[in-house]
Amino acid sequence: MGNRKRADKINILVFGVVFLFYLLVTLFLFHRQTVAYGGRYPSDMGAYIVEIQGIDSGFSFPYPVMFWVAGILARFTTPEHAMAVTVTFFNGLTLLSLKWFADSALKVRGGQDWKRGAAATAIAVTLLLVSMLYPLTYLGNYQEMGEGYLYRYKGVFSPNPYHNATYLAARPFAVAAFFLCCFCLREYEGKNRWVNRDYGLFSVFLFLATLTKPSFTLILVASAGSVMLVRLAAGRFRGVKAFFQLGIYFLPTFGVLLYQYSDVFTGTVLEEKGIGVGFFTAWSQACSNIPLAVASNLLFPVLVSWFHRRRLAQEKNLLFAWLLYGMGFLTLAFLYEKGYRMAHLNFAWGYMYGLFFLFVTSGLLLMKSTLARNLKPWKLWVQWGAYGLHLICGIDYFRVLLQGGLYL
Repeated sequence: MGNRKRADKINILVFGVVFLFYLLVTLFLFHRQTVAYGGRYPSDMGAYIVEIQGIDSGFSFPYPVMFWVAGILARFTTPEHAMAVTVTFFNGLTLLSLKWFADSALKVRGGQDWKRGAAATAIAVTLLLVSMLYPLTYLGNYQEMGEGYLYRYKGVFSPNPYHNATYLAARPFAVAAFFLCCFCLREYEGKNRWVNRDYGLFSVFLFLATLTKPSFTLILVASAGSVMLVRLAAGRFRGVKAFFQLGIYFLPTFGVLLYQYSDVFTGTVLEEKGIGVGFFTAWSQACSNIPLAVASNLLFPVLVSWFHRRRLAQEKNLLFAWLLYGMGFLTLAFLYEKGYRMAHLNFAWGYMYGLFFLFVTSGLLLMKSTLARNLKPWKLWVQWGAYGLHLICGIDYFRVLLQGGLYL
C-alpha cells in the first residue's frame, strides 16, 4: 500500500509539472497567434476572433463549441485573450485525455512502479510534439517566405497542426471518442443491450467532437460503419440487432453533420458549390510529390506495425487507427470542396486526425513492448530511433511556430 501511494504521488507530481509547463508554452503561442504579434504568428485566429464578436467574418463556422466558450470568456476580457485561453484549455484537455488512456494502456493506476507513470507521461506529451519528417539540414533554420523557402508542412501535413485552433479544440473529444469506439467495436456483438453506458459515453464525445470540428467524425463514422457492415455481412445478418443497438448511438452525430455540411451545397449563382470527386485534385495543388509526403509521416507507424506483425491481429486499436488513416487518405485523395474552398484542402484535417491516432496507438504499443521487454533490444532501438526523428523534427517545427514563423 505504501509503495502504491508513493507511485501515485510521483505520477501526479511529474505529470502536474509537465502539464503546467505545456499549458504555459501553448498559451504563449496561442496568445501571439490571436494578436498576430509583430505582424507574425500566422493562423486562423483572426477570423475566429471576429466571429465571437458577432461580426461577419466572411466564413461559415457551423461548429460552435469553441466559439461559445470563447464568447463567454470575452465578456470578462479582450476577445484575443478569450480565444487564447479557450484554445489553451481545449488543447490542455487533449494532454489530460492522452494521459488517462496511456495510464490505462500501461496499467499505471493501482500499480506500485512509478516508472510506468513517468513512461505514460512521457509518451502522452511527446505525442503532442511529433511531426512529419523533413531534411535534417532544415533543423535550426528558418527563412521568410520567398525564393528558397524551406517548406515543411505544405502538402505533407502533420499530426499536430498548432496553427489550427478548431482542430486542437476538437481533439480532446476525438481522443475519448476514438478509444471508446475501439472498445465498443470489440464488445457490441456480445452485449445485447439497447441502453449501454459505454455506448452513451461514446455518443456524447463523438457529438462534442462533431460540434467542435467535424473532420474527425467523418473518418471515424466511415471506419466504424465499415467494420460493422463487414461483420454483419460475414455473419449473414445474424447480428443485425447488435448492429442497430450500437448504430442508434451515431444518430445525434448524423443530425449535426447534415446541418454542418448543408453549407457546402449552398452558395451564390456565380459560385461553384458541392463536393467534387477527382484523383488527387486538391492535394496535388499543394504538393508535387505525394508519395514522399505520405512516407514523411509514416516511418514510425510502419516500423511499429512491422516489428509487431506477429501479434498485430491482437492490437485492435492500432488496426482501427490504420483504418482511420486509410479513410482519411481516401477522402483527401479523391474528395474536395468545389469553388474557393478547394484551395483550403479541408479534407486534410481528417487525414491529419488519422495520422495522429496512428502515432498514438503505435506509441502506446511500443511503450508497452518496452516495459514488457518482449522484443529484442535492437528492434526497440530502431523503433524508438524513428520516433526520435519525428520528435526532433516536431520540436524544431514547434520552435518555428513559437518564433512567429510561417507554418508552411
